[in-house]
Amino acid sequence: MQQFWKRYAWLYLPGFIFLGLSAYTQVLVPRILGDLIDELNVPAGEIMMPAVYRGLGLMLLVALAAFITRFIWRYFIMGNARHLEIALRQKLFEHLQKLPMQFYQHQKTGDLLAYAINDIGAIRQTFGPGLALSANTVVMIILAIGSMSGDVDRRLTMFALSPVPLIIAIIIWMGRQVRVRFRKVQEAFAAVSDRVQESITGIEVIKAYGQEDEEVERFEQLNRRSWHANINMTKISASMGPAVNILFGISFSIALIYGSSLVLHLQVTRGSFVAFNGYPTLTINPFRSIARIINVMQRGMASLRRYMDIVKVEPVVQDLPGIKPANQWAERLRGEIDVRDLTFVYPGEKKPALRQISLTLQPGRMVGILGRTGSGKTTLANLLLRLYDVPDQTIFLDGQDIRQIPLSVLRRQIAYVPQDNFIFSDTLSNNIRFFDDRYTQEDIRTASKLADLDTTVSEFVHGYETIVGERGMTLSGGQRQRLGLARALLRQAPLLILDDALSAVDTETERRILEQLRQTMAKRETGCLIIANRISALQYCDEILVLSDGLVIERGRHEELLAVGGFYASIASRQSEREEGK
Repeated sequence: MQQFWKRYAWLYLPGFIFLGLSAYTQVLVPRILGDLIDELNVPAGEIMMPAVYRGLGLMLLVALAAFITRFIWRYFIMGNARHLEIALRQKLFEHLQKLPMQFYQHQKTGDLLAYAINDIGAIRQTFGPGLALSANTVVMIILAIGSMSGDVDRRLTMFALSPVPLIIAIIIWMGRQVRVRFRKVQEAFAAVSDRVQESITGIEVIKAYGQEDEEVERFEQLNRRSWHANINMTKISASMGPAVNILFGISFSIALIYGSSLVLHLQVTRGSFVAFNGYPTLTINPFRSIARIINVMQRGMASLRRYMDIVKVEPVVQDLPGIKPANQWAERLRGEIDVRDLTFVYPGEKKPALRQISLTLQPGRMVGILGRTGSGKTTLANLLLRLYDVPDQTIFLDGQDIRQIPLSVLRRQIAYVPQDNFIFSDTLSNNIRFFDDRYTQEDIRTASKLADLDTTVSEFVHGYETIVGERGMTLSGGQRQRLGLARALLRQAPLLILDDALSAVDTETERRILEQLRQTMAKRETGCLIIANRISALQYCDEILVLSDGLVIERGRHEELLAVGGFYASIASRQSEREEGK
């Protein structure tokens, strides 16, 4: 927000100046009309036609001035609000990219969508239409009341403005009601957004379990809750306009009766009385718009608080102060990983996820990790990427503590393939290159061949330009995993991490991929960490670590671990029996 105000706040100044001029031109209309009526309120032979023409010309000039000034103030104020909307959305997106994984574990997607769409839209409304309406209301009321008091009898003005104190009391009450009810509207919107997002993402599971009707019923409940929240909000905002009309209608009737008597007793000219009747009309609309102003302002302030709560969240994992800046590091490091006596506890947990882990991964070599679910395999991969902050002096890259390496440099050295790789709703080509135009089509094909994907893609009608569905729903599980592998191989990073990344491919395809990987990794001098539950994925590794409850319980080569007859051998035996039984 501070950066925005420094850059764009001055643009509000001309907007408010022309808004004041626009309001002034509107206040001139009743006075010009009143003077024109007084010019005509004489015997026919005494009418001064030049004065009449002058009055009509003034009316046209005022109308033109009102059009020009209104266009200018809307251009500056509304345009500035659009700048604010873009700046806030960009800032939010950049901030979300920096937040740690534990933040997303405690946030619903629907809430984040509400921040990016609903809340920022409400903030724009506040600093655009909200500010403009507020300023216009204040200026118009001041100018109209000043004109009424100066041009006509003051008692008549008092009659016309008598409902103002009651209107102010209603405004204060409405403000409190809007604030409470808008919070419920936002919560209901977030719940609906979250349900839609989850339903679309999980449509395959929903259909597989025949849960379509149940999902529709759940959504209907959330949708109805959102409807009730919005209706309760509408009841408050909709009541303001009629209340203002009734109160002003009563006071205007009294003023009309009293003003007519003043005209009959020649205490006020007909033109002045006509002009006076125009001023309350100018104040009614601003007073009526107060309901919308309260609605917009309360929504915007509530949304701004929600927005600031998010952007004030500090990234837990970030570059340490004083480290060597990213532009002073080589584009590609050697890639030697050294883990020394690593013990890690997740934030908020008491039990360590990893305990006293040590391993070395040299360029061109392959290290495997085996273990049951929850044994700490993926945790180790996350720590190598510094998705969570690691204890000091426990993980080293080329002899340098990774905490002393800028995150952008560290993650540039690692190509990571998770089990559930995210696929964008775009072409296969763009998904593999990750929208990085530095890579040519030949680069993409080379990486795809290593991932055993090129032959499959050649069978598609549009080849690499085939559009895949949301999250790659048009692809099989094995195809999605191979696409993720091709994406990682395309980077040619010094370190490749496969986190159960071949679990959905058949054993024959897995064998071909691993044989090609072993040759390619050695040629490129790329280290490879393979996390797997299948023994077949680990037998090519130079060293295998077996994890249990965060501890290394066995380590060695494939043949050595089989000979020991421990946990690794028992897993290998069971998997071999299953393969033979197929």
